[in-house]
Amino acid sequence: MAIEATGNSSLQKLASTYKATDKETEEKEDYLGREDFLTMLVAQLQNQDPLNPMEGSDFSAQLAQFSQLEQLVNLNDGMEKMTAAFEESSQIDVTGYVGKEVTGRVDTIEVTSGAATSGYYELTETSDIMVTIYNEEGNPIQTLYPGQKGPGEYSIEWDGKDYQGNVVEDGAYTYDVMANSGDGFASLSTTKTGTVDGIIYQGGQPYLMVDGLPINPESIVSVSTPEPKETPMSPLDYLGQNISYSDHILAVDGENITGEGIRFELETQENTVIQIFDADGNEVNRLEIPAESTVTGENVVQWEGTDSAGNSVSDGIYSYAVASDSGQAQLADSGEVTGIKYINDTQYLVVGDHGDIVSLSSITGVN
Repeated sequence: MAIEATGNSSLQKLASTYKATDKETEEKEDYLGREDFLTMLVAQLQNQDPLNPMEGSDFSAQLAQFSQLEQLVNLNDGMEKMTAAFEESSQIDVTGYVGKEVTGRVDTIEVTSGAATSGYYELTETSDIMVTIYNEEGNPIQTLYPGQKGPGEYSIEWDGKDYQGNVVEDGAYTYDVMANSGDGFASLSTTKTGTVDGIIYQGGQPYLMVDGLPINPESIVSVSTPEPKETPMSPLDYLGQNISYSDHILAVDGENITGEGIRFELETQENTVIQIFDADGNEVNRLEIPAESTVTGENVVQWEGTDSAGNSVSDGIYSYAVASDSGQAQLADSGEVTGIKYINDTQYLVVGDHGDIVSLSSITGVN
């Protein structure tokens, strides 16, 4: 509404000031009647009775009312901004999911420029599969028949076309997976559990990436913090510790062989066989020890680092196994770590006073 003030310079200044202010808010609905209020005030001043002019106090009171009106309008604008800020802050903070373990429904395929993302489903038994894809209105637009699938995880590949072969419009499409394992088709739950690796945006919508699959944050049904992974112990951490282990190895370096021999215990004298294996598990020598050459208790046998033909074996790591007629031969399987030894750039633990070596991968416990 335009305001024309004539014959009074003060009123003209007031009206022009209001016009400048009104340009900033011309897009808003002036539902409080601010413009009407000012128009009436100016008209009242222009048309007042010259014999009974408005008193200054009345004019001041009306200006005060206008000022209050302005304050109410500004307060309303501030409340609208606060509401908008609150609504924005209350939206899901998708970045807070990164690193968390989530379980969510995976039933949406995004189509962008005619290209469709992959869907997902998981089977626990062999089944015939049928996938139906729906538009935003919930109407089926395509049905896929992947065929019979065994237990495992599978992706849904769709070319982004409807029943008529037309490329569908860009947007989000839901799908339903039906599985028939012999008792008829039944709807299959399509949920995915895993750690959120990152965030991607498809069609302006943020999605959580879980094992390469995009999951809508609104479909999340559970969130948890993964248990921290234990940091593997370094060789130095084992020093002074009493460990148990599963393998029994020897290292050959020229004429030097680690340890003080192959040690084992027998409950009684009996025939014993020691097998020596290379790093590939091939037997390179077999030492047969008659019963009369054994003792009850600890036995120590020296291997000269030769194969069954008497030739020196190549430098490297060799393992051994001991068997007796009764099967009661016992090999040392625990001891205190007394040092660390490097063999072919690999670290091994030295166990006990006999200089036996143990690989880190064979440790079964730390006492």
